[in-house]
Amino acid sequence: MISFLEGTIEHRGDKYIILNTGGIGYKVIVSPKLLNIVSKSTPTVNGSTGSPRTTVRLFIHSQLNMREGTFDMYGFQNKEDLELFHLITSVNGIGPKSAMGILSTIEPKHLKAAVMNEDADYLKKVSGLGPKTAQRLILELKNKVDYLDVGDMEGVDLGQEGQATEALLALGYSPSQAKDALKEAKGETLEKRVREALKILGKH
Repeated sequence: MISFLEGTIEHRGDKYIILNTGGIGYKVIVSPKLLNIVSKSTPTVNGSTGSPRTTVRLFIHSQLNMREGTFDMYGFQNKEDLELFHLITSVNGIGPKSAMGILSTIEPKHLKAAVMNEDADYLKKVSGLGPKTAQRLILELKNKVDYLDVGDMEGVDLGQEGQATEALLALGYSPSQAKDALKEAKGETLEKRVREALKILGKH
């Protein structure tokens, strides 16, 4: 079982990278946020000229996809993200691709708050989960997320978070873009928060 891979980025796709580790290229599925991070830290190299590629280390979850006959690998920036991924995939009916989608649209502390508060509406609104799956996720993780270290939980307002996300999605932004912008955006009111998020998105 592969625990981590370290190498240079040979190619970047829309949802994956090809990691060159000693002459062997591994296709690794990553979140939009991580794809953006490695894209910024990895300069383009033509032949032997240009800046050297940055070495990247990813923690890996590998799984045989019986339906498609492939061996899929999912990459994470740190062990905490990988552990959260394993926690989500432990829920009956949520596979690796769905778990990546959830991690791409919900901050870990918001996921913990939603589960602890049994807020299925927030999970459906932000991650696109169906009602039964959202309820199942809450039920199965209720006694597990309490021990999840996701930083400061003070001031987490899922109502405002859900409304702000909806506003950005209505303007055409993707769930992952909305999540990343709202993570940085400050503001006491919903309107100020959305306005600040739009400024952040406008810089990218």
